[in-house]
Amino acid sequence: MRTEAPTILDVARLAGVSTATVSRTLSSPDRVSEQTRVLVLDAVASTGYVANEMARNLRKKTSNSIGVLAPDLSNPFFSFIIAGIEQICGPRGFGVFVTEIGNTPNAKNKVVNMLASARADGFIVLDGMLDLSLLKARGNLEKRAPIVSACEWPSDETAPSVTVDNVGGSMQAVRHLAAMGHTKIGHITGPKENVLTAARIKGFKAGLESCGLTYDDSLIIEGDFSLDSGRLAAEKWLSMSDRPTAMFCASDREAFGFISRLAKAGVRVPEDVSIIGFDDIEVAAFFVPALTTVSQPRIDIGRAATQMLFGLIDGEIAPEDKRPQLDVKLVVRESTAPPSQDA
Repeated sequence: MRTEAPTILDVARLAGVSTATVSRTLSSPDRVSEQTRVLVLDAVASTGYVANEMARNLRKKTSNSIGVLAPDLSNPFFSFIIAGIEQICGPRGFGVFVTEIGNTPNAKNKVVNMLASARADGFIVLDGMLDLSLLKARGNLEKRAPIVSACEWPSDETAPSVTVDNVGGSMQAVRHLAAMGHTKIGHITGPKENVLTAARIKGFKAGLESCGLTYDDSLIIEGDFSLDSGRLAAEKWLSMSDRPTAMFCASDREAFGFISRLAKAGVRVPEDVSIIGFDDIEVAAFFVPALTTVSQPRIDIGRAATQMLFGLIDGEIAPEDKRPQLDVKLVVRESTAPPSQDA
């Protein structure tokens, strides 16, 4: 009686195919015909063969894992993107490990050092403030493991990235407010030097211009996408002698912080001021009032970024396919209304 474990050669002989075909069938079943797939899988079942993934990964110098780098895991915005990443990785047998980058330069350097020594088949970066040139310089990481940016993007226009139409989405927000009759519209921005901040301000200005409205720098309040920055922005709004009747917030969390502080001051939304956010995180539909916001296709972002990453790993992505931009849409809820007659 044979006591040795069945090998890939045993499977190949029984199926009448090469060992390379067996390996291809088990690692990428969509790349072989249905007839071949049935033959190989039947042979696997008959022999009891179990692929030695560890040995295969050592030979290929792969880990069957993808690293995801996020700036702030407490932000629910990223959860659906990560879910989209896992939807693509799971069927391919890839694991996903998620690392929070942090907001300080020292934290970012620690992440860079960690990644330079990490074994992963590729990385998806959700933080445009992370300097990808540092990653590329440490042990030639990019050649060992491709990097795709998602949501935010690096200044290098050749770097692979998946983004959304931030400019167009911001224009939709402003046009919605203008169509309701608002002529004095303010904006709470994202953090300085963030690519999303610049894109959304650009869209804000373009939206005003398209509606025949004048941009007023005094109506711009700096934020950082957080709840607390929304609260602080509300303090500034309350101190204005001539307040905007509508505010476009660069994130939903800013909008929530803004509305919460206004409620404590007795200011009603949307009766006294209309509010629009950006992102459409899950709680936006359940907030009181339900938030009008620019919805990002977060699961699609994660899926598209992962598909691009696997395309780079497999050598199947053309240069012109490296920077797709996904559409956004305005979701109108209860936080916007025509301006009050007393405004």
